[in-house]
Amino acid sequence: MRSQHADTFNHDEDAADYDADVLNESHPIRAGYEATLAWVIEQAEVQPGDVVLDLGSGTGNLSVRVPDCADLVCVDISAKMTEIARDKLYQRENVRLIQADLLEFFGQDDQRYDAILSTYAVHHLTDDEKLVLFQHVWERLNPRGRAVFGDLMVENESVLDELKAYFRASGHPEVAVDMDEEFFWRVEPSVMALADLGFDVQTERFSDLSWGITARKP
Repeated sequence: MRSQHADTFNHDEDAADYDADVLNESHPIRAGYEATLAWVIEQAEVQPGDVVLDLGSGTGNLSVRVPDCADLVCVDISAKMTEIARDKLYQRENVRLIQADLLEFFGQDDQRYDAILSTYAVHHLTDDEKLVLFQHVWERLNPRGRAVFGDLMVENESVLDELKAYFRASGHPEVAVDMDEEFFWRVEPSVMALADLGFDVQTERFSDLSWGITARKP
């Protein structure tokens, strides 16, 4: 299964400027970026013998933070972002970089993982596609495995219009446009869906839009 908007959110054209853009945490989309990535790594609790998957690895900003492990698999739809990540990771052993759609990848790979990580990528999946992803993650995680997500999220549907109005009034109408055109997580239903699969779920908030979700498999 290929995600519906894989080509729309390829981001090849943004690759060259991406690392500079994320440094601007004064922008609401980027606020909390560094804290979110650090939290994801902390929650992942990667050990030397672990097999780790970074979904939507982009230019490798999360991947380079992953501690030494048995195998690190980095998946991203963007060829140009993957090449930037390859340059950052060239000195590491046991790293595989794969250009693929986040959902389509699971049909090409039968590996099981101790940790599945993703930052600022899953908001490109529709709500229904997120549920498909959660199922894949549950099936591919080893017992006591950790899935850790850091992404653009809102607490629930009821606060969406309130946040869009806030960003328009505060001089960031482009954020409201992004919220209309992309698929920011709804934290509450996502937590419920993950818990229904059997995960032990925790959340953390880092800014108006950046949240983290940890889902631990028994």
